[in-house]
Amino acid sequence: MNGTTKKLDLKGTRCTDCYDAIVEVDEVESTTRLWSDPKSWPNGTVPVEGDDVHIESGWNVTFDMENSPTYGLVRVNGYLTFLPGANLTFNAKHIFIRAGELHVGTKEEPHNGTVTIMLHGERDASAIAYDNAVELGNKVLANYNILKMYGKPRLSKMSRLRSEVTKGSNSFDVEAGLDWVPGDRLALLPTGYSRHMKDEVFIETYDNVTGALKINTTVNHHHWGQPDTTAADFNGIDVRGEVVLLTRSVKIVGENVNGWGGHVLTGDTVELDGTEIKMRVGHTILDHVEVYNNSQIDTHNAAMRWENAMAGYSSVTNCTIHSGFGWGINVKSSANIEFAENIIYEFRPIGVAFTTVTNVSFHDNLIGHVTERETFTAADNLVDIRAGMAICSLSTSPCKDVRVYNNIASGVPYAGFVTHIDACGDDTSLKFKNNTAHSVDGNPGGGVGAVIQDDDSASQLECA
Repeated sequence: MNGTTKKLDLKGTRCTDCYDAIVEVDEVESTTRLWSDPKSWPNGTVPVEGDDVHIESGWNVTFDMENSPTYGLVRVNGYLTFLPGANLTFNAKHIFIRAGELHVGTKEEPHNGTVTIMLHGERDASAIAYDNAVELGNKVLANYNILKMYGKPRLSKMSRLRSEVTKGSNSFDVEAGLDWVPGDRLALLPTGYSRHMKDEVFIETYDNVTGALKINTTVNHHHWGQPDTTAADFNGIDVRGEVVLLTRSVKIVGENVNGWGGHVLTGDTVELDGTEIKMRVGHTILDHVEVYNNSQIDTHNAAMRWENAMAGYSSVTNCTIHSGFGWGINVKSSANIEFAENIIYEFRPIGVAFTTVTNVSFHDNLIGHVTERETFTAADNLVDIRAGMAICSLSTSPCKDVRVYNNIASGVPYAGFVTHIDACGDDTSLKFKNNTAHSVDGNPGGGVGAVIQDDDSASQLECA
């Protein structure tokens, strides 16, 4: 770039013992193996710091440790659950759900305690490359079968400000009747022209009856609010400031090592053993889960990514995905995914990206505080791709049955949404409606709510 030479050193490890042959999925045993019980393990020893761990096909293992050692590679070919109602922390460098399943709570009975899955490792740690060219990188929870996590439900992901918040304030009013409690983490999104005018705070007190809220510090920016909605004055849009709840009881966390986060990957793959072929299909279901300090800087390894995940179904609902140095969500060459009622907050330089996807729905989400990459400088002589959400705009390959509606983008660079139009009158391949963007800035040519790109068959004028 700009006539300079840049060197990239890569260190990798091929996981030659991840599998020697195709795993046959055995019937899950009726008895439960407690992780902390030496009798649960073939060698009579509970795994210790640095161990690689294999949950074998047919095993029924319940994780029951308050805070585990940090394991190396954890392979899940059996059934791994987390002890209901307990407060648990599971530490690992890599987690590979291959032929097995990982469950935290159920849809009918969400986990009532706290669970933290902590991904460990620094930027130059060895990456894992599984067979059949499935290269996952490091510090990853990779799912090629079933991952289901259900946290304790929260009543509201967001409140509008019911009072004006001046710089230096440590109290303000939000909606009454919320289930917000002391210690919850909040973000106040910008209400001005600059995307940088956000604040992050923790609740000290909240009055459930009046909505009066006191925070642990003073805010650095002004945020506008009032008791009543402004919808009647602004074509149905409420311009009061958004206050979003970032805390959930079940978390996937990347260990904070010099800003290098973890990532969660869902995909499909084919295993070959002689003439035998086995298809692995990833299904990821997250509900009321917090994905924190994930995404990897200057890569496409978003906090959550789907790649070549075409045959399964995934859903991410009522979750918070926040605080990373790379992309928030990256869906590429994948299908059958729903994102609903989520908060995607504090990423760079793209919050959400869809590329060559089919049957994907993204609705009633909020994307906030997406910033420029700090690793690019003027000397690099290039313009970075950036936006709150890039919808089928990063590639010429087509998308099909994509629905993006009722979302908010707040405090993002260049544009809230970058998308394209289809042939006049054809709404079968992309539906984009009722989305709102504000506090958008960025040069060159930025500071707009949406960039609508023409395709070859129509122009904006013709479809106006």
